[in-house]
Amino acid sequence: MSSIRFIAVGLLGAGLFTAGCAAPSDTDPDAPSDTEPVETAELPIRRNAVPIGCNGLLPSDFWAPANRTAFRALGQRALVGANDVVVPTALLGTSGGKSVLDYTVRCALSSDQVVYGPDGREFYGSFGFAPEWTGRGLTTSEQRWVSACIFQHLNGTGEHVDIFLDGSHPALECSSDEEPFAEFVVHDATMYGNAFLPSAIAGYACIDPDLTGELSSLSLSCPLDLGLLSLERLCGHVPTCGIAFLGLCDLTCLTDADGDQTCHTLPLLGPLLGPLLGPSYSETIRSYVRDSDLLPLYPGCGLL
Repeated sequence: MSSIRFIAVGLLGAGLFTAGCAAPSDTDPDAPSDTEPVETAELPIRRNAVPIGCNGLLPSDFWAPANRTAFRALGQRALVGANDVVVPTALLGTSGGKSVLDYTVRCALSSDQVVYGPDGREFYGSFGFAPEWTGRGLTTSEQRWVSACIFQHLNGTGEHVDIFLDGSHPALECSSDEEPFAEFVVHDATMYGNAFLPSAIAGYACIDPDLTGELSSLSLSCPLDLGLLSLERLCGHVPTCGIAFLGLCDLTCLTDADGDQTCHTLPLLGPLLGPLLGPSYSETIRSYVRDSDLLPLYPGCGLL
């Protein structure tokens, strides 16, 4: 059975944690933020089940050329040195870079791991897609899982919504008694790729067919806008965005008996011809959302 992991802000009540998703930035989208940081992710919750997070990483921070260069370099070596202090990286020099590092650590490390900036700032793990990164560089598979997780957290709309994450990684496993979240009924999007590589295209996104029907109920023009809507979410207004939108996931991905997806970089031909047309990705993450969150997540629906 396909496994599900939940990212939610506010689920357990304000008394359990402090949430602080990033607000939209007014800075040049090609430049990292240099203002004092506003907390961009939540304090950790020490739970064995469903970790808490927020899809609030600003595209202007992640796709900024300086941050992309620093991010790629970071994956080639161990994340921390002595006393669990993050190795020197330009990401620590700006608020936007710290936001990128914050979400990266949350995707990569487990909920019982914490690393520190040189100033003592704490960066908490959550999902555990690459918990061994503290002692060595990332493997290719770990790079892909961390990248897919980060792509799901990108939000250029200014509206942060709760999402389920689904995939074949053990970090996304949960038992049936951990799934009381029946309101998350809309299959949203699948993300995959490798943002640690120097190529211009860092990742890929496709839309679940369910989403087209749900958006159609909001506006007849929404299905015509799907590509632009998705890129708005993942890229904001950044011209150097590294996401390629591939349309419907049914034309790009193959789903096995457990519901897990293997996706390709070309629609239709990719699933048919497989490795002849480039790499395939089993490290894919699919998101689910509430129907009431569709318009906040895709606010341009019917307005483009």
